[in-house]
Amino acid sequence: MNKQKTNINILLIIMKTKQNPIKKGLYIVATPIGNLQDISFRAVDILKHSNLILCENPRHSLKLLNELKIKKKLISIHDYNEVDVIRKISKNLKNSIISLISDAGSPMISDPGFKLIQHCIKENIFITSVPGASSIISSLQLSGIPNNIFSFFGFIPKKRNQALLLLESCKDNKGALIFLTSAHKLVDNLKLIEKIFKNRKVAICKELTKINEQILRTNSDKITEIVKNKDFKIKGEFVIILEGGGKKSNNVDKKVIESLDRIAVKFSLTESVKIVHKLTELSKNELYKVALKKIKNKDV
Repeated sequence: MNKQKTNINILLIIMKTKQNPIKKGLYIVATPIGNLQDISFRAVDILKHSNLILCENPRHSLKLLNELKIKKKLISIHDYNEVDVIRKISKNLKNSIISLISDAGSPMISDPGFKLIQHCIKENIFITSVPGASSIISSLQLSGIPNNIFSFFGFIPKKRNQALLLLESCKDNKGALIFLTSAHKLVDNLKLIEKIFKNRKVAICKELTKINEQILRTNSDKITEIVKNKDFKIKGEFVIILEGGGKKSNNVDKKVIESLDRIAVKFSLTESVKIVHKLTELSKNELYKVALKKIKNKDV
């Protein structure tokens, strides 16, 4: 902790030497998901110069701001009061520096703020992102599951029927599937995953970037058994990454051929085939055959 505070003090000293003008408008600022040292120079600079900070839970955000020695007015924003908050601060959005932060990580990923962004776009108010930590991206990186294509579905619904409907609807999706779940629904949701997704790689991620970070990598067929038997504390929020299950086919359809044609205008044959292969997972040999056939037909 002392080392962490020393690093924060160094960061604050660096920030004092850099005073770039900051445009008025809304800043979507990412904050650490567990390790305070993951805060960026730019994030500190924006928060430091903000006239107002919108956050989910002021008590939670105060802990971070106190560590950074930043004292600002905080307003809570959540799904139930977002419209009222927009109405309250609408006049300030054009002539103030306002930051939007979540309890942890990148705002608006299963957090409030979407209506606020829509309002700013409609009113031509300057908005920008101050990127940083994200439990979704960190989980993808650590999962060991192919991630050139992935889909994020947010929190699995609380009601069983709705959860089943969601999971069933995406079981044939290509690419990694990303879900969030709370601790008290983890085992129930894993039972549903075990039932619907057969023989898939799965990773369950928790406490990311913290000392007690844990990544459980296993197979969907035995996931609930392993979670119960392992030294895996069921506390907090979890990110679940599932291997995609789209059926691979070597049949190149009309749309793929059209895509290959468009890409081939700007790239070489080899590069075009590689790009389409990554996007569709179709056989490179089949794609080469189609591409070469098209070239021969043009030459005739």
